[in-house]
Amino acid sequence: MEQFLDQAEILLRNVVQSHDVSTLVVLHCLRNLANVLDNLKLYDECRLTGNCALDLAEALGRRSFQFRHEQAETLALLAELSVYHPHARTLFIQAVSICEEVVANDASHSNKNRLLTVLGRAGYWAPDHLRTQWLGHAVHLMTKELPPTAVHPELRSSIYNNYGAGLHQLKQYANAVEAFHEAASIFRTLAVNNPVKYNYNLAKSLMNVGVTSDKLGKYGDAIAAYKESLELCRAMSGQGPPQYNIQMAKTLCNYVVTLEEFNKVSQAVEVGKEAISYLRNLAQTGEEFAKWLYRALHIYSRVCYRFGEHAEAVLAYQESIPLRHAFAARDSEEEKYLRITLHNVANSLHALDKYSEANATAIEALERNHGRVLKGCNYAPDFRLCFVCQRAMISGVLQLLLGNGGVGGVGKN
Repeated sequence: MEQFLDQAEILLRNVVQSHDVSTLVVLHCLRNLANVLDNLKLYDECRLTGNCALDLAEALGRRSFQFRHEQAETLALLAELSVYHPHARTLFIQAVSICEEVVANDASHSNKNRLLTVLGRAGYWAPDHLRTQWLGHAVHLMTKELPPTAVHPELRSSIYNNYGAGLHQLKQYANAVEAFHEAASIFRTLAVNNPVKYNYNLAKSLMNVGVTSDKLGKYGDAIAAYKESLELCRAMSGQGPPQYNIQMAKTLCNYVVTLEEFNKVSQAVEVGKEAISYLRNLAQTGEEFAKWLYRALHIYSRVCYRFGEHAEAVLAYQESIPLRHAFAARDSEEEKYLRITLHNVANSLHALDKYSEANATAIEALERNHGRVLKGCNYAPDFRLCFVCQRAMISGVLQLLLGNGGVGGVGKN
């Protein structure tokens, strides 16, 4: 905090005393000051400073075409600040449009590189189809219009990784996995000379390769990518960076899912136990780790439940229920996962002949699901083998017989 305040003081003094410096220097000071104020959460002051920077950048752009790239960079830099997030899409559209206009007027490598940088930033923040459109344009620039030496490898790898994420979101998995492979290849080369800086990004890209390969049914490729990612996380987490702990948690959870889909039951159970053991030690240090613990418990217990290991499933589910209750109380989106947990616990308890506990859990599961069968139940569509959904079906039939019109009781949610 003190560091940011000191920076703000220096930058503000530079702006106030700017009568002896160029307008361009003032613009850069305003941009930097807006960034510092945003970090300090002084949002009104940040917005005032940022708007001054935008006005000054626009005036410079009108004065001379050579300053248009400064205007585009200002728009892109401010769009990344939290105070401008509601308008980020509009600001990025303006920035990209200006850069494309500059390139159309002068297609030099330097202008194309500026366009590439803005496209990379815009693509990272874009929330919709614009991400793949902008990053696809960036990939075209890197591969077709700019020599490899003109683009810094870190920027190149970042663009490929974000492009892969956009393609994955659009379910274009084959193209996405190619992009993730490109990113991983570049990060792997960079990490040879600077593992501390680049191994984390390499681990993330490898996990993305794994998740996307899983979507394509290429389970062997997915497992190989997860294993390499985990090796990096294990090697680096001992050196202290906490981000490796989260990355390892995510990779372990995804690894279990792939092993489950690949019907590698014993391996899925083994990796699931590792994930839970690892996260139990971290869950007390922060909510993010607690969330990943209950995700790991859910995935592991689902594997056990699916393959009939009901006693083990119940233990894991019961450990996750207090966590699920806590998160569901604060976030309505978590409620559906609590319903699934209670539904599966009740079935497992019933399979273990623990009828009293099964009945109590089934009642809570049905109450939370408004008396309806569970969407996505493994025993759909007839539900005869599902202890919980059978209760919903019977309840719905009874309501119909009693003339209460309870048709909602037998429909899927």
